[in-house]
Amino acid sequence: MSQSNQNMETTDQQASKSVDELVLLESSAYFPIRELSLKTGVNSVTLRAWERRYGLLKPKRTGKGHRLYDQGDVQRVEGILRWIQQGVAVSKVRALLEQEVAPDGVVPSNEWLEWQVALVKASKEFQEDKIEQMYQQIFSQYPAEIAVRDWLLPSFEQLGKSAELAFCESVLLPCLVSRAMSLKSQKKQSQGKLPKVLIAGLTSQRVLWCYMAAAIMLDKGLPCTLLPNAYHSDDWSRFVETTQVQSVLVFCENELAAKASDLINQMQQWQRPVVVVGASFWLSAHESNMTRAGNVQVYSEALEGVTAFIKAALGK
Repeated sequence: MSQSNQNMETTDQQASKSVDELVLLESSAYFPIRELSLKTGVNSVTLRAWERRYGLLKPKRTGKGHRLYDQGDVQRVEGILRWIQQGVAVSKVRALLEQEVAPDGVVPSNEWLEWQVALVKASKEFQEDKIEQMYQQIFSQYPAEIAVRDWLLPSFEQLGKSAELAFCESVLLPCLVSRAMSLKSQKKQSQGKLPKVLIAGLTSQRVLWCYMAAAIMLDKGLPCTLLPNAYHSDDWSRFVETTQVQSVLVFCENELAAKASDLINQMQQWQRPVVVVGASFWLSAHESNMTRAGNVQVYSEALEGVTAFIKAALGK
């Protein structure tokens, strides 16, 4: 083949590739990874991990290497979530999807139990690096809600109220703070139409839970502002009254339980949905028949309250 013919063939191939890429980019059927994240509630880091490590996703690529997805990928991610929500390790999911195995016939993985044992052991031996390493591994492979439910909470329960638990939480807190800041920065461009929420607590009360809740919400594309270290409950009211938050999640414990009725009445004045979480606070509200009071709902169990709050905020 002559040099001129080769040049013409190369030009034709480049033109064809450009046209194909243009069709992909302009088609409403295809969308970038940030859109897939919003549609499925799985953050982009986890989606990339599922693709690279396990071959669970096979996106189309533009000439510049940008990933493009379609509705089939949304359904694929939903299928992956159904499996891991039942306790199946993400490393096992691909084979199950390809074999079209019914969920009822699969025994949950022991992997979560192994990770729980490892976290408890690392905490008892005060191994900061080991805890951070496990955090990075698990939170990159799983949505935050599942990592919290199946790894952190059972491990915390095994540790009890101890120096080992305090150490574990002190290692995990900066990891979760960093994650929240990173995800908030990534998602600012795509959160304009979603309701903004406030996650609040008092100094030293449930700070870790504030950031675990933020991790779960940001995974689902729900923008949030955190006020975990307020010095007084009145600070919440001043913040709510001067910002555009549309709903509020508050962690209340200990001394706040004694004035649960007054606080709930105060929160009703905010005129927006409020979820309050705290075992002792719930007990006090229950005794006053105020666990459901207008726009305020009180939950004893933290994950249950966070889940209910997210469903309401997203209109599900």
